[in-house]
Amino acid sequence: MFVIAAAQAGVHEDGRETFGHSMIIDPWGRVLASAGGTGEGIVVADIDVGAVAVARAKIPNLKNGRAFSLEEVPLSASGGVAA
Repeated sequence: MFVIAAAQAGVHEDGRETFGHSMIIDPWGRVLASAGGTGEGIVVADIDVGAVAVARAKIPNLKNGRAFSLEEVPLSASGGVAA
């Protein structure tokens, strides 16, 4: 998954100050592009959508997925789990 994080920078009407640093991050956490912390800017990066599949294939715990369901557990009159 790529992370595209947009962030505001500057002083706002209410006096609040924000510091920007919008960025685009690849599946391995590498920052592909980043904006400075002041003023307006546009962040652009080439995104290889195939990199997501490659990253997922290299993470073995994702192969251990299993189906599950959330079932309601009946409670006893005292509020505990019924036996």
